[in-house]
Amino acid sequence: MNSLISSTGKLNINITLFDTININIVQGGMAMAVSAVNSLSLRIYYNPYKSVASGSTRKNASIGTMSFADASALRNAVRRLQDYNFEDSTEALTQEKLQAFTDTINNTLASASKYGTNDHSVKNAANKIRDLNKEAASDLKKIGITVEKDGSLSLYENASKLYSDKKINSFFSKDSKYLNDLYNAAKRITRKVDVRI
Repeated sequence: MNSLISSTGKLNINITLFDTININIVQGGMAMAVSAVNSLSLRIYYNPYKSVASGSTRKNASIGTMSFADASALRNAVRRLQDYNFEDSTEALTQEKLQAFTDTINNTLASASKYGTNDHSVKNAANKIRDLNKEAASDLKKIGITVEKDGSLSLYENASKLYSDKKINSFFSKDSKYLNDLYNAAKRITRKVDVRI
């Protein structure tokens, strides 16, 4: 933690590697906290579309651009996680990678569903991702990921502490039918989306 003390108050800045930036400002007895998630993995998955990974730029992007970027990021996430060795990772990095994975899937579902109102192929691919998540619910739960009723995912806050790196590594194997089918569904989205829309 870095602290800066001035005549007007105290500024505390906490930075956790790749994960979260917390800023606490104490001034005249009043406290204000700001928290922002800054995921390196998410930026890597979205490269070269990292500007639409989150924030105001995402809100201003066209639905076609978001769908293409999200599906491309999901494809990148699957391949990178299949190559990653979680047994050599820290708890913080494992948690960050699992969160980026769930965020990428959720972003893909949201944007493809919006785009899919005008394109049945994209809508079917989004539904396929939901179905894959529901089919893999018990396996996902073993690594700290819950499948919601709508097919989206949520990650346990301490998944990297509660679940073994060996199970997580096994889940993300190159032979995983779930991950390979997820990759193919995302690929169908990228082939059908028109970024001009």
